[in-house]
Amino acid sequence: MKKSALNRMVDIHFEIPTDWKNGVPFDQNPYPSVLVDITSRCNMRCKFCYYPEQDQADISLERFRHLCGALPFPVLMKLAGGEPTLHPQLPEIIQIAVEHKHRIYVCSNGMKYRDPDFMESLQPLKKLPAGFGLGLSMDGGTENAKAYELITGRDCLNDKLEAFQALAQNSHSKVSLTAIIVRGLNEDVIPQLVDLAKNNPDTVGYLHFRNAGKVGAFVDTEPYSLEEIKALTQPYFSEEEFAQACLGEVHCPPGNGRTCCYRFRPNRRLQISLIEFVSDRAANCPKRGRVVLGEDRIFPLFHSIRNEI
Repeated sequence: MKKSALNRMVDIHFEIPTDWKNGVPFDQNPYPSVLVDITSRCNMRCKFCYYPEQDQADISLERFRHLCGALPFPVLMKLAGGEPTLHPQLPEIIQIAVEHKHRIYVCSNGMKYRDPDFMESLQPLKKLPAGFGLGLSMDGGTENAKAYELITGRDCLNDKLEAFQALAQNSHSKVSLTAIIVRGLNEDVIPQLVDLAKNNPDTVGYLHFRNAGKVGAFVDTEPYSLEEIKALTQPYFSEEEFAQACLGEVHCPPGNGRTCCYRFRPNRRLQISLIEFVSDRAANCPKRGRVVLGEDRIFPLFHSIRNEI
């Protein structure tokens, strides 16, 4: 399979520095995937949240432009927070990142997608030379209202379905649906989102399933391991469909021993990622970094989150 330009870079920029826990300056970034907190504010109060402080100032356009220009090579940049759609200059942020040849993905709970004015504000971005991806977390899938209530703190099933419909009607690029799988609570979400993706191939390009970290309401719940998430997912695909494959996303080179993620492509229009979150082995992942609000350095993603839990 032919590699994308980003994936070719992964083979080159894959070593993390010896003092990686202390972070590195922007211009020494070794990570091909960088999560950037652009706001601490959020319009939900999820029970697994590792970012409870919501009084920090949003990232400024000047600072974000500096970050994008300082990175030594193009990255897969994931905009997060907080809830990134609450940043009043999100369209400008996306445009700046694309101008610096970074690929953009917005990690969102989707509540703002229901706002026609917000969706309209993204329309000019369709003219950009490179696309950007919009994410929608659906921890209760298309039916499990109880899971939404226990994970997000409220029954938002109808809100999530409305958000998905807004994305389907105003798609700027393929949408990524994500779900946190909590032991004994929402395993049924996996087939629900698989069906949603199969029934909406023009809208859904990615599915991401990950375990829940030991945080908030789930501090005493044993997280699923990657092997267990694979076992939960595999029955819905043939052996050929479930074969490991990755396209257009950061992945580990063969034989490097990383065991916290698994990606496969059941068809040419859909990619599915299974992620082990904030475990001991995930904490040392060399491919994902994070820019925290107010910091001048890039930290290992999972290690920085563990410090906040």
